[in-house]
Amino acid sequence: MDLHAHVYDAMTEISLPPDRVGLDAGVHVLADAGSAGQATIDGLVRYVLPTARTRVRAWLNIGSHGLVHLRETADPSFIDVDATLAAIERHRDVVCGVKVRSSGLIVGAMGLQPLQLGRLVAREAGLPLLVHVGEAPPLIDDVLDLLDTGDVVTHCYHGKTGTPWTAGGAPAPSLARALDRGVLMDVGHGAASFSFEVASRALAAGFPPHTISTDVHVRNISGPVHDLATTITKLMACGMPLEEAIDAVTRRPREILRMPEPWLAPDGTIHHATLFHVTTTAPKNRVYRDAKGDTLTSKQHIIPVATIKNGTITRTSG
Repeated sequence: MDLHAHVYDAMTEISLPPDRVGLDAGVHVLADAGSAGQATIDGLVRYVLPTARTRVRAWLNIGSHGLVHLRETADPSFIDVDATLAAIERHRDVVCGVKVRSSGLIVGAMGLQPLQLGRLVAREAGLPLLVHVGEAPPLIDDVLDLLDTGDVVTHCYHGKTGTPWTAGGAPAPSLARALDRGVLMDVGHGAASFSFEVASRALAAGFPPHTISTDVHVRNISGPVHDLATTITKLMACGMPLEEAIDAVTRRPREILRMPEPWLAPDGTIHHATLFHVTTTAPKNRVYRDAKGDTLTSKQHIIPVATIKNGTITRTSG
């Protein structure tokens, strides 16, 4: 399961076809992270989801038009609280939470207001927040202090100015408080939001991510992200054990998405699964780079080879 991807194909300029980064790459469930807002979610549900073999859930953007406009919360008129709540009620089976991108290039002069309104909607709807953090303003301390139990901070290991980590890898005070409250950390690699240095120090200090996700879209699928398997490999190279990495792409995202369906059928046969190799040979021409352009050598590589869906086995495209 990939908790953070962009798959509103043909609607936003950064989205990909779901199956390309889903079942074809060994991923059974994709959570689209804010590509759709209240004004565009109907199209995602009506036209994209029915054509995909991969299951798709949606973090509904607090910005009404989603990522059709990449400064989706820079103006008060771009947010409609009541319409967003109504859209959630129309699509309770698809919407898994509320997405807010809370960084300076996106919110502009709006500051914390998009996050505050997103929090209002999420609390009214009984859903978690997925919050993008990055460059200030707003300050990361102010963002994290608004998050509660079950909310998710994505891009947790970004290397931009204002990262919520100390030089030794421990959480800064605001992140420590958030973790104590039950806020969850998601990788959300992306094109500009993952640092080997930050991740390695945090892992060495005993602070692994709760979930591993890609933030995959058209601008990073050819590198540095590629796919979820590559992102898992990078976290392992930074020091995350294989078993914990598997947990971060299976059980933990299932809990966040409230998808308790068993992977075994009632008779004990495999119902849903991904088959993969752990090899010492990297995929051909694969270089592991982070968002800063730094490279890292991995001793182990995750290579998905097939998926089992509803008891039927299919080889992956890789």
